[in-house]
Amino acid sequence: MAQQDVVIIGGGISGLSLAFYCSQAGMKTTLIEKDKAVGGSFASHHYSSNGDSFWLELGAHTCYSSYQNLLGIVDACGIFDTIIPREKVPFTLLRDGEVKSFMSGLGIPELLVSAPNLFRLKKDNMTVKEYYSKIVGANNYSNTVSHFFNAVPSQVTDDFPADMMFKSRPKRKDVLKNYTFRDGLQSVAHAIAARKGIDVRTGSAAESVTISGGNYVVRTEDGQEYTAGSLALALPSAAASRLLQNVNQAVAHHLSLLKYADVDSVGVVVRKENVSLKPVAAIISPNDTFFSVVSRDTVKDDNFRGFAFHFRPGLDDNAKFKRISDVLGIGLPKIEHTFTKMNIVPSLRKGHREWARKADDLLAGARKLYLSGNYFGGMAIEDCVSRSHDEFDRMAGGK
Repeated sequence: MAQQDVVIIGGGISGLSLAFYCSQAGMKTTLIEKDKAVGGSFASHHYSSNGDSFWLELGAHTCYSSYQNLLGIVDACGIFDTIIPREKVPFTLLRDGEVKSFMSGLGIPELLVSAPNLFRLKKDNMTVKEYYSKIVGANNYSNTVSHFFNAVPSQVTDDFPADMMFKSRPKRKDVLKNYTFRDGLQSVAHAIAARKGIDVRTGSAAESVTISGGNYVVRTEDGQEYTAGSLALALPSAAASRLLQNVNQAVAHHLSLLKYADVDSVGVVVRKENVSLKPVAAIISPNDTFFSVVSRDTVKDDNFRGFAFHFRPGLDDNAKFKRISDVLGIGLPKIEHTFTKMNIVPSLRKGHREWARKADDLLAGARKLYLSGNYFGGMAIEDCVSRSHDEFDRMAGGK
């Protein structure tokens, strides 16, 4: 194969956005993705029956008007007109077998006493628990609010840096506040992958990375080799660490220090008439076997409803499907289709910005090596795209 300017390993939104920026600059770019389709957490799952089609997200679910770098890519790919609104349906609590409003889980007197802290406390150097228990009150945080935070990355977030959990960003006024796409988020992934100048290789994982003649050589599990002057990894930290062992032990070791969590997701599709549950955006059930149930009710469909259960790790299939059946109030035969997906997300901790700064210092001294992903500026979609934008700028500057 002809030598490329850059090989990018990882076809999620981080790798795809970096490939977009590289191809826009005229760089010969190869993107390697182990799954059969690109997308990662942007991989919408599709189901068809008797001419009726339906999609369901098992990773990322929502985009916002503050995602300006992502929107720039959407504009350039010509799919801006496929943006659609999300229905206004509630986030809810499941307690004692009953779906209730979020506010029902809050003690109002405690909230009123604590809320003024919002105007005087700074998130800097505070954990999510330290900060938000002072904003909503310790009991409100423990009983209700913490479980909504845990639902975002599907893991306990008490020790996350408070300033990296939710961010305020400038918003585009010409875009819906929150939205998705007509055919699901994966339509963004497909639009990027179809760009001229991006050679997409799917279905085989990168097995090793070596250096030969001053170039990086990436070998995949199917025996193919890809050579480029620059290498970018847009992978979970553990996978990136393993691949870099033979080419940069310092970066590999630093990546190995970052903790992560597995997210075990099961999506189910049911006929609308078989579910009596009122439309919801999501269901949070404190201390349950799942972190959240995210519904497709935010995008109406004439025939189906879909629910993505994000389970705590370690459950067997029988336990998962029994809980799905109980929560939805239907027998298993009424579930028309299921999807499964295992995602890996970082477990950020207070002081993570120092970890990220050291990572950048190590990369500055490395041989045309670049890293993107959801473990630098934050875990939101825009954080991933912004990191890729910054790494492209560094690449274009020859650093």
